[in-house]
Amino acid sequence: MNVPKFNEREKALEDEYIRRKEALSLTQPPVHIATSTGQSPPPTLLASILRVYDVLTNIMLRHLGKSSIYTQYKLIVAILLILIFTLLPKTNVSSTRPELLFTAPPEPREAAANATLGFHKLLTLSSKPSWRTRGLLAAAKLTELDFTIPPQPRNPEDFVVAFENIGRDQGKTPKHGSATAWIAHLDLLKFVIASNFETGLIVEDDVDWDVRIKDQVKLISDTVRNYTHVPDSDPTPYGTEWDILWLGHCGAGIDGVPPGQMYADDTRAPMDNYVSWSKDYIKDHFPEGQRQIQFSTQTVCTFGYGVTKASAQKILDLLARGADEASDVALSHRCMVRSLQCLVVNPEIMYHYEPSRDLGYVSPVDAGDGEGEAASEEAFEFIKGQTLNILESARCKALFDETCPCTNGCDAWEREGRSMM
Repeated sequence: MNVPKFNEREKALEDEYIRRKEALSLTQPPVHIATSTGQSPPPTLLASILRVYDVLTNIMLRHLGKSSIYTQYKLIVAILLILIFTLLPKTNVSSTRPELLFTAPPEPREAAANATLGFHKLLTLSSKPSWRTRGLLAAAKLTELDFTIPPQPRNPEDFVVAFENIGRDQGKTPKHGSATAWIAHLDLLKFVIASNFETGLIVEDDVDWDVRIKDQVKLISDTVRNYTHVPDSDPTPYGTEWDILWLGHCGAGIDGVPPGQMYADDTRAPMDNYVSWSKDYIKDHFPEGQRQIQFSTQTVCTFGYGVTKASAQKILDLLARGADEASDVALSHRCMVRSLQCLVVNPEIMYHYEPSRDLGYVSPVDAGDGEGEAASEEAFEFIKGQTLNILESARCKALFDETCPCTNGCDAWEREGRSMM
């Protein structure tokens, strides 16, 4: 039996390899070697790799004849891997760059301008879906805010009546509608505590704000942090030296509290169109285009107020006692005597949107207090109403593509006391 010489076997193996490679290239699509950027190497690079690979394998097969076929194939694989990792482009090899792994947290003022205005959650107080929540969600979508509307417990009438009567022999007590709203605020504070939220901004479901609210809260963040001496090491947008951060209200006084800190804000309503019981305070002490961060005194209406996890429990303990005319008045009293540390943005940046009363609108609180019976919401939902003290209403922009500030007849609104509701 004639055994081929080694060189002949080597040549036969080489020829067989070339034949199989050529046959494979005719029956299969080209192989693309993926890089970390998701792109294939240029065709010229692949051709270069294959040419170098052929040369090296030919040399190896000729000079490693005494090695086993198994060892030869191991060397072929090793050469192929070396070629891949040395000849492929070196740029963008890793998609994980150090600066992405160690991204610094946003500046506090930038964190304040996120989808929850720098709070853990934006929470809406609402008893049911209605024109109020539909308008709120439309405004939220327009301004890229994320509101949560927790389900509100249905408290028995007997429970509400009992709450109304707490402290009746000691002074003022809430009417039925006001007591119902008061208990709803207490329930939402319980929700904040049970959910373990670090902070929350509680808004009523008819609240409105300016389309530029994210610019507004950047200024508020800067001023609150400076006013309360928040250290640079604290990244929170508003610090934590407060129990209440009152952003939405219908008036706040300035007497009897430490001086506040003013800041320029061209989104503030001009004095001629500003409606509030505290208008004279603002007119006498605030230049046009200026707001102020201050401690709260005589602040009323809870259109929007921030709480912390700790302060939610404090407020709950204090307000669950009832015995006042309304929850906002009770809260204001606790702030005035410093049972709570309350900061207020004055003038406010949130106010409630109201449909026209000429179309039969009556608020749920007023209706519950026996001060009128509301018409069906179909009568007014699709007709533009009014938001006082907000220059570029997010609701009106989202719903009607218009603004709806009080530009005339503001004195009439003030005389009727609508700014206090």
